[in-house]
Amino acid sequence: MAAPKQSLYEILGIAPDANELDIGLAYEKRRQELERAPHHDSNALALVQEAYEILSTPARRKAYDAARVTAAERAAAKAQATAPDLVVEGGDEEAPRRAWLLPAIIAGVVVLGIAFFMMRSGPAPEKAPPVAEAPKAAPPPPPQPMRAEQILPTAIRATGQLLSYDMSGAAVPLGLAVSLEPGTVVTTCHGINAGSKLVFRQGAETLSAELTVIDEVLDLCRIAVPGLAAKTLAVATDEAKAGDKIFTLGMNAKRDFALTEGTVKQTRMAQSAKVLEVSMPIAPSGSGAPVLDSYGRVVGIATTPHRYGSGINAAISSAWISEMRSRARPQ
Repeated sequence: MAAPKQSLYEILGIAPDANELDIGLAYEKRRQELERAPHHDSNALALVQEAYEILSTPARRKAYDAARVTAAERAAAKAQATAPDLVVEGGDEEAPRRAWLLPAIIAGVVVLGIAFFMMRSGPAPEKAPPVAEAPKAAPPPPPQPMRAEQILPTAIRATGQLLSYDMSGAAVPLGLAVSLEPGTVVTTCHGINAGSKLVFRQGAETLSAELTVIDEVLDLCRIAVPGLAAKTLAVATDEAKAGDKIFTLGMNAKRDFALTEGTVKQTRMAQSAKVLEVSMPIAPSGSGAPVLDSYGRVVGIATTPHRYGSGINAAISSAWISEMRSRARPQ
């Protein structure tokens, strides 16, 4: 039996709901893999190029997705049609021999009527000349790595300062928090006391905040911020690896946001979470800040202080954000 035909999404190795950035990065990765392969497969490379051109153009991708649904419906209908029909047993064997006569007469009359109509209607009209297709729009270029000054504006609009108010009404800075989904922010849990009143401050706006997920195992908390209009950052689909260039968001001496460039020194599992050891220092006020790759995607959440070893600048891998749930740390 022949192997089923791959979809364009499978050719690039992405999910059907992948965004434009992930499509471009997957195309570059797959293209480089094929070009570096010992046996160059020009057909596979052409398929990858075609998949990218279609999926990176919104109109062509929409048409392709619609065709996929139609093809799936046809396959389902074909499978249903191959099911055994009901068989009616018994009955007079002579009845079928007589039953064909009336339909045959009706069919003959219909054929004669059609022939008479065609003879009177004259010659068929000439076909209209084919309409030339509009040239297909060129696909957008693959995404390119960005510099710190290109990433910073978006990162600032997604990040703010988390504060706690004690019984005396004094504000205590806890660190930073970043928005990955509308109406919520993610930060590190340490330093947040149970029952404390939280606020999220972004620029001149200060909003009430409420803990919704407290994961002490990962030291990550999710906080709801009603009325939050912050921009959300995308989480990287690929985990960061040693040697990757990264940027950590923090606050400089003037209390302005700034990006510090560095690299991932190593990754390791530590106490039920994957940790990125990064080359740049993380200030205590920067715990909870996003660690970004060269495309502005979140690859980690900076954490300090932490329990991953002294003298280590650490971030919790963003791959674990989806694993967050309220749970206490084992004693």
